[in-house]
Amino acid sequence: MKKLILAAATCLLIAGGACAQTPNPMKKEQVSINDKVKINYLQSGSGDTTLLFLHGWCINSGYWKDQITHFSNDYNVYAMDLPGFGKSTAEGRTEWTIKEYADDVVGFIKKEKLKNVVVIGHSMSGDIMLHVAMDLPSEVIGLVGVDNFKFVGVEFSPEDMKYLENYFKALESDFTKNAPAYSEKTLFQPSTPAEVKKAVMNDIANTDPTIGYKSLKDLMQGFGSTAELLQKLPLKLYLINSTAEPTYVEGLEANCKNGFQIESVGATGHYPMVENPELFNSALDNILLSIHQTH
Repeated sequence: MKKLILAAATCLLIAGGACAQTPNPMKKEQVSINDKVKINYLQSGSGDTTLLFLHGWCINSGYWKDQITHFSNDYNVYAMDLPGFGKSTAEGRTEWTIKEYADDVVGFIKKEKLKNVVVIGHSMSGDIMLHVAMDLPSEVIGLVGVDNFKFVGVEFSPEDMKYLENYFKALESDFTKNAPAYSEKTLFQPSTPAEVKKAVMNDIANTDPTIGYKSLKDLMQGFGSTAELLQKLPLKLYLINSTAEPTYVEGLEANCKNGFQIESVGATGHYPMVENPELFNSALDNILLSIHQTH
């Protein structure tokens, strides 16, 4: 651990945080965690600490390639596709719930025998990683949310609830058409690179409609229990959030019993890891230093 801290500190002092090292090769693998679930994942690097990157709704592990390259010189880095997204599958699954996804991640960590795991969860995977931390308190040493937990403790207005009701009706009637249309209005900022927007819209449009609809609906239905999960969380919560939509800090203060820390990446869209990877990686470097100092 001390070697990792010194290495990371040296990187921060040289060239503003970037070490000129040859990137490690990135492997594409697949593993069965039981007789029904197959997990596709990317892996690179080695080390005492594992970084496990979890993507958000309707995207995949490929969105973490900049992070895999940046962090694999000092860490054992994994990025997995959640079943139903990317190339991971779950034979016979019908519900596609947040808890099922958390069980998939737990199974993956056990199958790969990962230790000293820092879970980095984007968007939907924020709630997934809370369950994982509860289930694997010995293996998980840190949690980093990416553009999530912004509305903990916020009560939605009747207008907000009506919008959500209409949104889900639209998704249920024609997911392939309406999911990208609604997403285009809410997930991006003027600064979002055109290629990022195009990739996200394409991935949403090509998501299995049943999986896309059910996973998002379960996430929203469980929104009220997020505060309760945070209250039970045995770890400090770290967040890397865009400022385009402010984080409701009061809700985090009331529910994160072990504290929280927010690193800003400016007013990006919902995908800071690909919209501004250099700033994102610097923020995560800072967080990892903090995590190591407490372990």
